[in-house]
Amino acid sequence: MTLITHAGTVSAAATRSMYVQTLMQRAVAVLLVTLWLVIAVGPVHAYATDRVVNVGVLAHRGAATAIEMWTPTVDYLAGKITGRSFRLLPLDLHEIRSVLERDELDFILTNPGNYVELEAGYGITRIATLKNIRHGQPSKTFGGVIFTHASRADIHTLADLRGRTFGAVDEGAFGGFQMAWRELKDAGINPFSDFSELRFTGFPQDNIVFDVRDGVVAAGTVRTDILEGLAAQGLIQLADFRILNLQTGDEFPFLRSTRLYPEWAFAKGRSTLDALASEVAVALLQMPEDHPASRAGDYAGWTVPLSYRPVHELFMQLEIGPYARAARFTLVDAVQRYWYWFALMLFIIVFSVSFNVLVKRQVDRRTSELTQEVAERKRAEDESRKLLGENRFLIRKSLEVQESERRHLARELHDELGQCITAIQADAKIISERAPECDPRMLASTIAIQDVSSRIYEVVHSMMQRLRPSVLDDLGLVDTLEEEVNAWKARQPDTVCNLAVSGNLSGLGEHNNITIYRIVQESLTNIAKYAAAHHVYIRLEADASSAVAGDMDHLAGHIRLEIADDGAGFDIEARGRGLGLIGMRERVESLGGKFSIRSRPGEGTTLTAILPLTPVESGAL
Repeated sequence: MTLITHAGTVSAAATRSMYVQTLMQRAVAVLLVTLWLVIAVGPVHAYATDRVVNVGVLAHRGAATAIEMWTPTVDYLAGKITGRSFRLLPLDLHEIRSVLERDELDFILTNPGNYVELEAGYGITRIATLKNIRHGQPSKTFGGVIFTHASRADIHTLADLRGRTFGAVDEGAFGGFQMAWRELKDAGINPFSDFSELRFTGFPQDNIVFDVRDGVVAAGTVRTDILEGLAAQGLIQLADFRILNLQTGDEFPFLRSTRLYPEWAFAKGRSTLDALASEVAVALLQMPEDHPASRAGDYAGWTVPLSYRPVHELFMQLEIGPYARAARFTLVDAVQRYWYWFALMLFIIVFSVSFNVLVKRQVDRRTSELTQEVAERKRAEDESRKLLGENRFLIRKSLEVQESERRHLARELHDELGQCITAIQADAKIISERAPECDPRMLASTIAIQDVSSRIYEVVHSMMQRLRPSVLDDLGLVDTLEEEVNAWKARQPDTVCNLAVSGNLSGLGEHNNITIYRIVQESLTNIAKYAAAHHVYIRLEADASSAVAGDMDHLAGHIRLEIADDGAGFDIEARGRGLGLIGMRERVESLGGKFSIRSRPGEGTTLTAILPLTPVESGAL
């Protein structure tokens, strides 16, 4: 028999009975209040204009983390909406239900599973959906990951979990249990009976990861990006874990074992004024992706409310939440428990028609508003994509013109000035050979002319190499980089510079060759000027099959360039928009690649550029 450890756990039958009873009681109470307001009082305002607006948030990683992440968002709303003060309330799953029961929340930010339950139980309504960002990846969806320790030779599939210990957050945690529950059910496993122990540890979800790592439980589940986040903090190693039921074949950037579901919902309470909700929704949708509140919450702004049908499908399959089967009871039981329903039936019939008309008007109005908002949002997104494409095209063409002018200038220097210098040297040699032995001044002048012309030639040759290295056309990218690095080391004898190349780098095309060369060239120049580094590492690799790991987009077939130094470093916020860095970024992104730079004062600098093997547009630079 499965042991379920969960403080305050009640039976499913009792929960369903309480849910039905609560729902009926609320319906009666709402009807009575409505009748009294209509007949005796008339319309009133629910809140004074100066009332504090309470915003609750599910503190799935603890109250302190929730306050740190979401206080800037609440402050942003307070700054956008005049005449209101906003207060943040970090809550767990049980506290959310308690404050909604007392009607003490105006807005709630919670996970999609909890939202669907609260929508059915407490009449909340979503007004926006979070655009999450995890490790540089924006996403409107998320999932769950089921994992075990990599050293477990006895667990490779979901079926292998039968009879094992399993860790999760809470029976009501959507990303922390219910997503995994659905996948386990599809695999023929009942987590409440087929595990030797089902351990609910509560928030934060990090504890589940540590329990699996330390062998407290055989396997566990958390929402997506938790593993990657802990690995980025250096608290775990991803290689220490094995992902079960791994899902692939899409562009979702994180390890996952489950289906994908819409991100967190920002919803208004049942008593919150529509006018206030509209102001809040507009403010959220207008928040820029790079706003300080977005950065503090590690998200990329907000979008219009998404469909939560996948969440409903999960609840229907698991028969939980709004789709939990009610306990059996007879008609006599219903009359005894809910006699007031029958007493009010007459009133319900009388007012049902007018009420339905009112509701339909509100629904039609809101549907029209949302349809317009969605259409406007789509138009804005289409325009943004168009402008981005046009910008990349212009940058690419500008670079093509620039490289063409450099090639032309280098050729002119070689053909015209180089020939002239050669002719001067030849004439000077002839003069020196024919100069009378009795005229040492003439001989000295010809020798001086030869020396000056040689130095001029060296300067011209250096300029040609900077403008357009001939070895790039003659011998290829690798030899060009080696020549550039060797020349740089000769100028910087106190700095160790290593170049490592792997993969097939032949036939990359002019776009990629010149972009890689220019980035290396500019980076070495910057290191020599500012870094005061002792070591420089340049790694260039080509991979035609595997995907890119880390915080970059997944690109199947890529070139990865990484330049790192142990120098002085710098503050990216203060100097991250220098012309050199901007030029590098524009080159890479114009080819459909990704560019990033990491640096802190005293900790060196690491530059990473990832390019597709086949650029987004062909043509010679």
